[in-house]
Amino acid sequence: MAYTAVSFLNKFKEYCIKDMKQSGILASLTAAQGLIESNKGNSGLTTKANNLFGIKGTYNGQSVSMLTTEYYNGVKTRVYQNFRKYPSWQESVNDHSAMFNRLSWYENLRNCQDYEEACTNVKKDGYATAPDYTRTLMNPIKKYNLWMWDYEVLKLYAPEKLRTIRQGADGGGVYLLQMLLKENGYKLSADGQFGGETDYVLKCYQEKHGLVVDGICGQKTWKVIKK
Repeated sequence: MAYTAVSFLNKFKEYCIKDMKQSGILASLTAAQGLIESNKGNSGLTTKANNLFGIKGTYNGQSVSMLTTEYYNGVKTRVYQNFRKYPSWQESVNDHSAMFNRLSWYENLRNCQDYEEACTNVKKDGYATAPDYTRTLMNPIKKYNLWMWDYEVLKLYAPEKLRTIRQGADGGGVYLLQMLLKENGYKLSADGQFGGETDYVLKCYQEKHGLVVDGICGQKTWKVIKK
């Protein structure tokens, strides 16, 4: 029985969150790439090789040859390539993040906490040749609220590991801030979007707790609010 987007993501969630805890690579980015690259877990490569991300080469000496689409100078071309074969989905996820942490040109993905930044960078870094790859990734993250998966990991982070956020930011870090403000008795929408409402409430919190009232949640504010 083929996976739908929802059934695939329901199965995939535990692998992405477990991996983010270990690797620091955003669960939302992993989820979006896995969803797209594997055709919701239904691709021939995923079925034959548990390869969710289209990573080429061999894994512990194992590979499969598959017909794939590449773009050369903007021209769509069909070619055969060798792809890694994995024993399980979890090993595919782990190897995907290990690649980001190993290769120097993916350095900007390490401990990135903004999914829009991560989706932009992974295309810029050369992961995929499709010209609209960034938007292709961001669409399911927004549609299925995959940034909520990031929140489940970020809430475990120490204050010094959390990135500075301000108005205009979005994602799991913003949702974490909003939930912490709500726990402190403030009324606001927790939607992962740092808009005017969140800016105002954060400034009220900062003023009440003797912090610099600038609407920016940096390490000092994170340290106080996460107590």
